Amino acid sequence: MLRSLLIPLVLASLSLRAQDPKIDQLNNVQVYGTVIDGISGKPVYDCLVEYYSSNGERKSVSSVNADGRYAMFIPAGKSFELRVTRENGYLEMRQTVQAVPYGVKQFRKDLFLQPRTAYP
Repeated sequence: MLRSLLIPLVLASLSLRAQDPKIDQLNNVQVYGTVIDGISGKPVYDCLVEYYSSNGERKSVSSVNADGRYAMFIPAGKSFELRVTRENGYLEMRQTVQAVPYGVKQFRKDLFLQPRTAYP
């Protein structure tokens, strides 16, 4: 009898812990930066930065503002990839990033896009 009451209680406490935003905040890091034209050094705006997990699954997308800045939260302790794939006038950019250690609150990662040339 006691066992049948204890199991649901333990399961309920685990589900509450998994949804606790304080725990999620401890395991997440804010990745931010500027998308930059690799030739001119000027910010590239009005594009999207995509976050992919190490197994290639798209997890998040951040729009880039008029100053070329983006920001998103990702899990700490896992390597990941940032992509800018469909920006007019630029080649696709894929950047693999090593895992950000646990406890780090913010991590800056500027992204440099290479302009497409008129010749292939």
